[in-house]
Amino acid sequence: MHRLADAGPRDADPEDRTGGSAAAVSTPEPSHGLSTAAEARLLRAAVESGLEAMVVVSPDGRMVSFNHQFVLLWPIPSDVVASGSDDAALRSVLDKVVDPDGFLERVRACYADPTHPARDELLLRDGRVFDRYGTPLRDPGGEYLGWAWYFRDVTAERRAAQEALEAGERFAALARTLQESLLPPHLPDVPGLEVAARYLPAGQGVDVVGDFYDVFQTGESTWAVVIGDVCGKGVEAAKVTALARYTIRAAAIGDQAPTRVLQLLNDAMLRQHPDSERFVTVTFLSLAQRQGVVRGVLCAAGHPPALLRRADGRIERVGTNGMILGSFEDPTLDDTPFDLLPGDTLVLYTDGVLEARAADNPELYGEERLTALVAGLGGRSAAAVAQAVEGDVVAFSGACASDDTAVLVVRVPEDVHAAATWPRG
Repeated sequence: MHRLADAGPRDADPEDRTGGSAAAVSTPEPSHGLSTAAEARLLRAAVESGLEAMVVVSPDGRMVSFNHQFVLLWPIPSDVVASGSDDAALRSVLDKVVDPDGFLERVRACYADPTHPARDELLLRDGRVFDRYGTPLRDPGGEYLGWAWYFRDVTAERRAAQEALEAGERFAALARTLQESLLPPHLPDVPGLEVAARYLPAGQGVDVVGDFYDVFQTGESTWAVVIGDVCGKGVEAAKVTALARYTIRAAAIGDQAPTRVLQLLNDAMLRQHPDSERFVTVTFLSLAQRQGVVRGVLCAAGHPPALLRRADGRIERVGTNGMILGSFEDPTLDDTPFDLLPGDTLVLYTDGVLEARAADNPELYGEERLTALVAGLGGRSAAAVAQAVEGDVVAFSGACASDDTAVLVVRVPEDVHAAATWPRG
């Protein structure tokens, strides 16, 4: 992640919380004994590892920071970059977009009313298509700190969809393209933990469905794990899924409480889709290393309970069943704290697992069957547990899934102590 201030005399004091430093844009006051400089380094590393191009603009119109993907995606002249002026940067790219007036109008509208995220697609004169997402950044007290823009080149996906349409395979190809864009291509390596996921689309995979999951770092020694399910299928469900993933990532930076993250997602859904009947169920989990133990806080919003298999074989249900998101202004949500010790395995899943059944049998797979399976998977890696759950569901339903299924597993290996691999918080 690049700070424009690094290029010359515009460099800001890293301890300055009001001058638009990179750390101040999206992180709260230092916590867990970290200095502001350490938080800034963490944020730079996290943003550089992302798949999207990103630029952060301060309230006074300065480009505070950007990552390498942004430089590759938008080749802005070096003198404009050095100036730090967002307005100059916008003018320098107007000749690259098909609708420059609309492009600029949307940006100005967001800056004039920085109350909710915005998302659209940009068509460039060279034929490329960018997915653009913007969100206001605020500190825990609600003070507006600036605006973050995220860009992703989706040209390949759009071209693939067009080719599929011309070949008579429009629906199946579009579903695959969109579905893959809504799931991470791979999960990150989390020090001291094993994480693994399995995803099985419904039917023949010809519709875009709403299951999603994600794992990402939120602080020096904190990580977020999320799994969710959007009601319905098709393009509209895909839009809500994308909104949920982006909003959760933006809201979780700075180690926010899970209930707070999901409340922000609920607010965003009601603003973006006020008349929609679609809702989402989500389980959001925050993990942090504290005094040699991996401490978790979980919030479930209308989602099936997580199953925690202790090293001795005991099974615990984690989380209380809060309300669904996107339907009510103030859903009832609760944070559930728990610890993960060496040998413990946490299994998160969508309702497609519990509701799986064979075409000629009304019996559902059910939580009891899943609990018994997980209880017998002692000593297995996270990847093996996820694969075993998927395999058992497929065998039970005869590979005739009426709903998509996702399984996300987090495990502490017996021979790896978290305190030895995670930075101390």
